[in-house]
Amino acid sequence: MARNPLVRALAGLGGAIQRWASDAAPGNAPTGLALGMWGEWVHGSNAGQLVTDRTGQQHDVVQAVMERLAGAVAQLPLMVLERVGDREKRPAPDHPLYRLLHSAPCPGFTSVLFRDEQVRHAAWWRNAYTRILPDPETGYPIGQLEPIHPRRLRRVERMASGRVFYTFARPDNSGLTDTWSDEEIWHIKKAPLREDGLVGLPVWETSRETLGYALAIREFGALYFKNGGSGGVLEVPGQFADAEQRDLFLETWRAQSNGKNRHRDRVLTLGAKYTPVEVKNDEAQFVESKGASNVDVCRIWSMPPHMVGIMDKATFSNIEQQSLEFVIYTLGPWLAAIEQSASETLLIGADRDKYFVEFNVNGLLRGDFKSRYQGYAWGRQWGFLSANDVRRFENLPTIGPDGDRYLVPLNMSPTGSPQADGEATEPPSGDDATDGKPGGDPSDPQD
Repeated sequence: MARNPLVRALAGLGGAIQRWASDAAPGNAPTGLALGMWGEWVHGSNAGQLVTDRTGQQHDVVQAVMERLAGAVAQLPLMVLERVGDREKRPAPDHPLYRLLHSAPCPGFTSVLFRDEQVRHAAWWRNAYTRILPDPETGYPIGQLEPIHPRRLRRVERMASGRVFYTFARPDNSGLTDTWSDEEIWHIKKAPLREDGLVGLPVWETSRETLGYALAIREFGALYFKNGGSGGVLEVPGQFADAEQRDLFLETWRAQSNGKNRHRDRVLTLGAKYTPVEVKNDEAQFVESKGASNVDVCRIWSMPPHMVGIMDKATFSNIEQQSLEFVIYTLGPWLAAIEQSASETLLIGADRDKYFVEFNVNGLLRGDFKSRYQGYAWGRQWGFLSANDVRRFENLPTIGPDGDRYLVPLNMSPTGSPQADGEATEPPSGDDATDGKPGGDPSDPQD
C-alpha cells in the first residue's frame, strides 16, 4: 500500500496522464502515442486513429459484440455439479459455492449482472479479475465474489516462491493501492498472453489496426455529414490585408455553410469565386468499406455477423445453422475458460476431485419448435428419453412415476438375447398381444 505523500502524488499524476491518454480524441493526439495498460507508450493505428480501451468501445459493432457475448453467457445457469460414479453427475445445491455462482455472488450483484461484467472484461481486456472474500459467519474461505475493473490493475508479478500477486488502485482515486495474492483473486485470462504469461493482451492492442481502420471510417462518415457532404475551393483575387482578415472570411463562410445553414443562400464578397469539390460516397465505396470493416471487427471475436445485426450474407435457410455455430465456436471457448478457471480457483482441496463447475447450455441449443419435437420423438421411440425427460426439457411438470418409463423398440434387442441370435420366441398372448391396440392381433391385415 502506497503511503508516502510523494509516492501518492506521483501515482495520482500517473493516473491523470493515463486518463488523458485514454480520453484523448484521435485527431488531437500530438504524437500519435497513448499510455498502455501497463504504463508503456504505444503508437496509434496506421489509419491515424488512437485506439485505447475507451475509444475502441465507442464503435457500435464493438458495443454490439460485447452485448451479445456478455448477454448470452450471463443468461446461462452456472452450476456446481457433483461427480457420481464414473459417468453420472448431479447438481450440488448444498455446496457453499453453488449459491455464489448460481444466485448472488456479492451484495449489489445478481449472478446475471456478475457474469455479464466478467465476460465484458474478459472479452475486451482479455482479463477478468474477481476478489475472493471469506464468509464471516461460517469461516469458509469463499463467501463473496467481488468484481474488480481491469482498468484498476497496476501490477502483476510472480515471486520466487511461484506465488502471483496483484496490485490494484483503489476506486476512490486516492492514489492508494491494495495487493492481493492469487489465493484472493479469481483471474480469468484469455490468449494471447503477455510474454511472462501472467495476463492476457487486451484486444485494442492486438487488433489495433482493425479497430483503427473501423474508427477511421466511422469518423469519415461523421465529418462528411457534419460538413455538409462536400467541400470546395474559394478563389479570392488579390491578397488579404492580413491573416486575421483571411481567417475571419473563412470562418464566416464556413459558419454559413454548415449545420442548419448548409442549404441556405450565401453571399460572396471581395470578388471571391467558389468551386465545389464533391466526393460521392458511392464512388468512394463508403458503404462497402464500412460494411467490410464491420465484419472485420466481428472476426476478432469469431462473432457471426448476423448476431450483431449485419444481415448482408444471412438467409432464412442458414440462420439456424449459424446460430448453432455461434454456441459452439464463439461461446464455447469462453464457457470453457470460465468453467476451468472457476473449478481450478474456487474449488478447494478434495472438492476438486468430487465437484466441478459447468454451464447449462441446453437453452441455447434448443432448435425451433418442429425440430425440437422431432428430436424428442426420436428419443422416445429409441428408448433414451422418457416422457418426464421431455417435459423437464420444456420446463413442464412431470406426470408421476409412469412418466419415467422408457420404451423399447420391438426390432431392437441386446447382444446375446434369443432375438439377436435369430431364435424363435413365443408370441405374447392374452392382453399383452394387442398392447392396447384396437382390432385384436396387430399382425392381422386390416381391411
